[in-house]
Parts: sequence; structure tokens; C-alpha cells
Amino acid sequence: MRVATTLTALTSVASGMILPRQESNESTSTPDVVASQYDGSCFYPVPDQKFDLESYLGTWYQVAGTPFGPTAGARCVTANYALNDNGTVRVLNTATQGNFSIDIVGTATPVDSAYGAGGAFVVSFPGTPSAVCPGPNYIVQDYAVDWAIVQTQNWSTLYILSRERQPAPASIDAWINRAVAFGSDASAISKFNQTGCDNE
Repeated sequence: MRVATTLTALTSVASGMILPRQESNESTSTPDVVASQYDGSCFYPVPDQKFDLESYLGTWYQVAGTPFGPTAGARCVTANYALNDNGTVRVLNTATQGNFSIDIVGTATPVDSAYGAGGAFVVSFPGTPSAVCPGPNYIVQDYAVDWAIVQTQNWSTLYILSRERQPAPASIDAWINRAVAFGSDASAISKFNQTGCDNE
């Protein structure tokens, strides 16, 4: 009973809080603490304050991340973002699976500013079920115009995006290391194949 009461109290205190990230200290075994937000249902990464939607629009190439669904085993994975008249963003995802091309169109809707000033969206595609979490499922954690680290709620899926289809391997490794520093599970990250693509 006391444990349950304590957990309830801790959950109440944590709800809605943003927890600061601490720099890692390689001389100790203390794990990193990553900036996050809890809304009573799920934990969310904190979006990068430098995010700018206008400069984010256009084509991105996924060079690493967490394979899932249609991207598992796929190559030439891209995402193109274009602004809709109503302020949402048109999402066009493409990939090549074997000899077949895959494309799916969805919508990214900016979320309430409680989740961040920008860089946090709910992305939805036709025929896909609603997310369990009420908040964003696409959070730009780190953004530097020519590359971006994007996470989902509870750090379940990672996208490492580049404006260049085949950036230097050392750059991809550095972005993976940054993603891990931002809370991603290193063991779940794979590099994506961007060779042999159309318009390469």
C-alpha cells in the first residue's frame, strides 16, 4: 500500500514537468538524464528551440534510425514536407522495398505549445490507428538545417534525417552518437541504405 501511494505521489509530481538534461560524465556510472516532458500518459522528448518550420520543409533522406513497418529492410527512404493552406504539413514518405516503390501521404499537425514552441507534431496517415499517447508523435529533438534528429513519444522510433542522400559515414556516426545522448537506444539504431536510388 505504501509503495502504491508513493508511486501515485511521484506520478502526480512528474506530470507536466520538464526534466533537464545533464551532460554525461564518463568517469562515473551515472546514466545520462535527458530532457523530457510527461503529460500523465506518455513521456515526450523536448523539441529543439532552434526549429524553424519554413526551413524544415522540403526533402529529407533517412540515413539512420529505428527500422519499423514499411521501412524495415527498405532502402532509399525519404520524406518530403510541404505546407498546406490550413497550416498543417503534407507528408510524403517514399521507400524502395525489393523492386517495389512505396509511397504514402499523410498530414503533420502542429501540437499545443505546452509540448514545445515548435518542432512537435502529430503525424497521421490514412488507415492507421490513432496513437495511444495524446501528445506529439513526431518531435524534432535536434535541428541543424542540413540534418535533424527526430523522435517519437516514449523514444520508441528514431529518424536521423539528412538533406544529403549520402553524407559522410563519419557524419552519420556523429548524428547517431548525438541521438543516443538525447535518449535513443543505441542497440535499436540501424544505418539506412541510400544507394542505388532513383535521382541519386
